[in-house]
Amino acid sequence: MATTDKIRKDIEKTKEKISDLQKKLRSLEMQLTEEENLEIVRMVKAVKMDNRELTAFLKAYASGLITLPEDLMIADSEAHTDDMEGYPDEE
Repeated sequence: MATTDKIRKDIEKTKEKISDLQKKLRSLEMQLTEEENLEIVRMVKAVKMDNRELTAFLKAYASGLITLPEDLMIADSEAHTDDMEGYPDEE
């Protein structure tokens, strides 16, 4: 009987740990989203376009009316790769 009680207690402790880790994960994901959003806001403010200009630019880009220069796309891709160093590849 003692071993089954011990196993049940271990199961309960493990479930509590899992619950705590899930809460921590949700919190970290929310922090990441907030930081990404702040980064986007900073980038948008840096271009100094008003709402109409920014909206028109994004619509034109999304529809393919304008494209970014190839060298800018390569530099952006390399910067993104550098940001991901030290992280395991996602599959």
